[in-house]
Amino acid sequence: MKLLERKELNFTPIFLIVNAVLLMLLLFIEILNFARIATFSKTKASTLVELSDGESIRVIPIGSLERSPQAITYFVGQTMTGLLSWNALPKPSDDYKIDPTKQLKLDPGISTSKAKITTSAWASGFALSEDFRAPFLEEISNLTPPDVFNGSTQSILKVSLISQPTRIKDGQWKVDMVAEIVVFQGSNLVGKPIAFNKTVFVRAIDTAAPPRFASDVQETASRVRKAGLEIYKIQDLDL
Repeated sequence: MKLLERKELNFTPIFLIVNAVLLMLLLFIEILNFARIATFSKTKASTLVELSDGESIRVIPIGSLERSPQAITYFVGQTMTGLLSWNALPKPSDDYKIDPTKQLKLDPGISTSKAKITTSAWASGFALSEDFRAPFLEEISNLTPPDVFNGSTQSILKVSLISQPTRIKDGQWKVDMVAEIVVFQGSNLVGKPIAFNKTVFVRAIDTAAPPRFASDVQETASRVRKAGLEIYKIQDLDL
């Protein structure tokens, strides 16, 4: 009768074998993943970018709060020059060419609460933070001679030194600038210098593309802020 008894199957060895096969398969997949990750890590980041007009430029990858020292000093120099170089005379362009037989079309300026500033200074003002822009443009209107708008007076910002940026914290820097505002009035081609020695505080910002049907103001603001930087404070330089 014992020969006719049904033996029970033991599935434990089969389970162990299948489990071992699955573990080996998972290990093989992990090794492949590590190998591919190692390959990607050795791959150089793309440094060639093609612009919309077909021009190709070299770039380097940086963090969202990082800016190169060259970009910061260039931004500060360009912005301060735009804010403090006053001239109401038109510049020749493809759309507008000076006709010596006609009266020059002077810049009428932009009115503030107390006086006026040049249109170029107003445009450069978009490089300032919003809480700082209005009071600083008011100060510029106090400095701008009224004769600028009849073409008899103009100024340039003569920069002697822009220091290397000093990091304050992530995404914020300060730059020392030694300069003079040289004002030329009438036939005085020597000019009257006004010292302008300041510490300029700069921070990184995110910039959005202008809307498809942007107004002139939106396009101006987008153009000035495309560097991804803004000035949020200017104080006297401690010499």
